[in-house]
Amino acid sequence: MEFGRGIIGGAVMAAVDWEAAVAALEAGGLPCPGGEGRMLRLAASMAGGVAVDLGSALPGLDGRNITLVAGAVLHAAGHRDLCVAAGGERG
Repeated sequence: MEFGRGIIGGAVMAAVDWEAAVAALEAGGLPCPGGEGRMLRLAASMAGGVAVDLGSALPGLDGRNITLVAGAVLHAAGHRDLCVAAGGERG
């Protein structure tokens, strides 16, 4: 990850090397429990085009995280007018 300031306005900005982040995760270099690692892989896929196996990444995510993923997928697909309602978990 690299940090810097924007040319206009000087806002703090960051750039993530998604492939390097996933490689570090897979090599055991990032202390991410299961759900956090799956979220990192999903973010890397959406933001950086890193391949992810949805069959492995989605199961086991808690209600909050799966809602965030669903919202991110809608946003990435251009459906910014749609939202995901997080209801109570059924069980």
